[in-house]
Amino acid sequence: MPFREDIQKKIIDTLSPYIGNLKVDFEGPFITVYIDNYKKFYSEGCDRLIKQLAKELKKHIIVRCDPKFRLSKNEALKKIREIIETNLGKDIIDNIYFDEHSGDVLIYLKRPCRGLRKLATIIFGETGWYAKITPTALDMAPRLPRQEIEYVRQIQIAMAKERTEFLKNLGRRIHRDPLFRDSYIRVTVLGAGLEVGRSAILLETKESCILLDCGVKPGYPYDEFPFIDLIDLDRLDAVIVSHAHMDHVGLIPYLYKYGYRGPVYMTEPTKYLMEILVSDYIELCEREGKTVPFSKRDLTTALCHTITVDYETTTDIAPDVKLTLFNAGHEIGSAISHLHVGNGLYNIVYTGDFKYGKTRLLDTAHRKFKRVELLIMESTYGGKNDIQEPREVAEKKLIDVVRNTVERGGKVLIPAFSTGRAQELLLILNRAIESKQLPKIKIYVDGMILETLNVHLMFPDYLSKDIRELIYDGVNPFLGETVETVERPKRPEKRYEQVMEIVKGDSCVIIAPHGMLNGGPILDYFVHLAEDDKSTLVFVSYQAENTLGRRILQGERKLTIRYYNEDITVNLKMHVENIQGFSGHSDRRQLLAYVRDIEPKPSKIMLVHGEQSKVLSLALTIELSMKIPVVTPGNLESVRLVP
Repeated sequence: MPFREDIQKKIIDTLSPYIGNLKVDFEGPFITVYIDNYKKFYSEGCDRLIKQLAKELKKHIIVRCDPKFRLSKNEALKKIREIIETNLGKDIIDNIYFDEHSGDVLIYLKRPCRGLRKLATIIFGETGWYAKITPTALDMAPRLPRQEIEYVRQIQIAMAKERTEFLKNLGRRIHRDPLFRDSYIRVTVLGAGLEVGRSAILLETKESCILLDCGVKPGYPYDEFPFIDLIDLDRLDAVIVSHAHMDHVGLIPYLYKYGYRGPVYMTEPTKYLMEILVSDYIELCEREGKTVPFSKRDLTTALCHTITVDYETTTDIAPDVKLTLFNAGHEIGSAISHLHVGNGLYNIVYTGDFKYGKTRLLDTAHRKFKRVELLIMESTYGGKNDIQEPREVAEKKLIDVVRNTVERGGKVLIPAFSTGRAQELLLILNRAIESKQLPKIKIYVDGMILETLNVHLMFPDYLSKDIRELIYDGVNPFLGETVETVERPKRPEKRYEQVMEIVKGDSCVIIAPHGMLNGGPILDYFVHLAEDDKSTLVFVSYQAENTLGRRILQGERKLTIRYYNEDITVNLKMHVENIQGFSGHSDRRQLLAYVRDIEPKPSKIMLVHGEQSKVLSLALTIELSMKIPVVTPGNLESVRLVP
């Protein structure tokens, strides 16, 4: 396998006969080819040569123009506006920023549009600026708050110089000759071993050290962290985030607080969701009087070091490790990670949380890979009785519960995670109202759900085909005519008035986080509706051990709750429904089906992210029925894979 000097020579020898002068540099996980004549690049068909080189070298190659030969910013701005308005129409540009350090032009549109990759190519060919085009939901959802979305944008602009330097340093670290010929592979579970929450798995070779997820398990009075104090941050090469739920992403800024300055890899939607959820976590800790483990500045540093990766694009993340992300079907941007270790030495698939079944919102999880020696699979619903209702049954049950509650004059309160479940519920309820299965009742949406709705509208390519096409056609499938968005006022007394107006109003549906009733905006409604025997509390997500949601499902009705730094007692008289068919996790049948269907078959399976009894039950069934060895490590246990 060629390395830096050989790669540079190969690229120059291949391209220079067609376009003349060029320079090859290593920037982060990418190889960047700087050219003089950007117009000739496409006319000579060199883009096809780049694709051939990328395939041959097994590298991710990006083409940029030498700064001396790009159009000036004023000339480029005029040309870019002309190109976009010609192809997409007038009044679609939100803003345009030029990053002179990298040669990127950041183009923000007011709504999603088809064909943005092709448009970026045209802009480069006409201006020499590398176009990164991101749609916003400004036109489609003007009511939604977008402070956190804007914050991510401002970080990209304000920290452009620091990021360019970071990528150049990282490139030298990744694209170096391996130091060791012989290697070993060891996987250590630092969190989510025989438990749900605080996911963190450490992959080590002689050459590199990679962390898969770094989450937190929220709880009272203290949140539980994974055992990341065992990681030498100076040796850590990369962090990979499977998706943006707090038990997988919540402690990423903590790494940067204590000195980590390497990359964190994730999809583009996950980057935005991470900022939204972690910012909310900081605010929630402050409201509840908990010690905040890190600051907004640490989150900003993490975002500056975030490298986004598209599905099915192979990327070098260490001298001996390549990463490819695939759709996990759990939430928008959620990813199954395929790790190719060494030159054909070993291949690992880490599912993170995944859904092996199509939903209204997302396509089913990816299952075909080139090679798999080890499958690291979540087992949240691995117990023998963990069989979820079919989607159509769950949808009918939800509609019936809402209808019955409305008929008796009550309200439906649904604790929902901000990404995935909330959006799925909105799709179902909007359609039920449109088809007259439900009367035209108000659907109140509160908390982070409002910010995360932006992300779903910004990145329709990550959604199911039906929803994607609706968004591209200008339809907002989430905010129907009866949906009311509830933004939290800054003054606490105004929040109380806001909540009481809804609680004392007409029958309605209220959807708010947290999905396990473990804090967040949902408690503002729960404490006032708990003793209303006309209303219904509907659980649609997994309820982890020791959460308020789990306690209610186990039968507790006299509940002590930590609410605004005080312990209060409520007597629960609401009807309680548990509809598990909406889960973004695979149930036991789907977990077993995934093991049967994955191609090729893994030589070994490691089960994580499940309660002990469920993990052991699933492991036994897999070993007996499929004859594949299964390991079930607890926290701090290691598994040596090679030799």
